[in-house]
Amino acid sequence: MKMKMRSLLAAIVILSILQPVVTHAEDLFLLSWRGTQYTTNVDGRIIAVPFTERDFINEVAKNNGLDPSRLRFVYRPNKRDTVVVRANGAFVANVIQMEFVFTDVTNPRDTVTVRHALLFDEAHWDALGSFFGMETRNRNANRQLVSNGLVGTVFYSKPELNSVYTARVKTLGRLVDKTNAP
Repeated sequence: MKMKMRSLLAAIVILSILQPVVTHAEDLFLLSWRGTQYTTNVDGRIIAVPFTERDFINEVAKNNGLDPSRLRFVYRPNKRDTVVVRANGAFVANVIQMEFVFTDVTNPRDTVTVRHALLFDEAHWDALGSFFGMETRNRNANRQLVSNGLVGTVFYSKPELNSVYTARVKTLGRLVDKTNAP
C-alpha cells in the first residue's frame, strides 16, 4: 500500500512539473488592418474615415477599462478569428470571426490556402460581410506552426452605425504567447 501511494505521489509530482511544457501556447500573429469607414456626417453627407486595428484596440480598452498601449490586435489561425490580447498574449476580447462559413482552396502540402469567408462578431447574429484572401503557413518537422501570412480584403457593414467598411489586412509577425510561461 505504501509503495502504491509513493508511486501515485511521484506520478502526480512529475505530471505537475511537466504540465507547463505540455500546455499548448496559442498561435498569435499581429494583424495590420488598414481601411476606411464610410458613414454620414451631421449634414447627411457621406464621409470616409480611416480605420485601423488601433480602433479595435481602443474600443476594447474602453469597454474593459484597460490601457490601450498594452493591448495588441492579433489573428489566431487555428481559430480563424481576430482578437485583442494583452502584450503577453493573454486573451481580452473577440473582434471578428471567419470560422463559421467559409470556402478554402488548399494546396496538397497545406502550405497555401485561398479563402473566402463570411465575417461575424459577437454583437450580430447575421454575417457582417466577407473576407477574401490568401493564407500561407510554414511548419517545422513536428508540424508546429512557425509562421503564418494572411493577406486579404474585408468588406463589411454595421447597419446600426450606418457604416460600411473596407480594409486590407495582413499579418506582420508572431506575438509570443507568454501566458503559460513559468
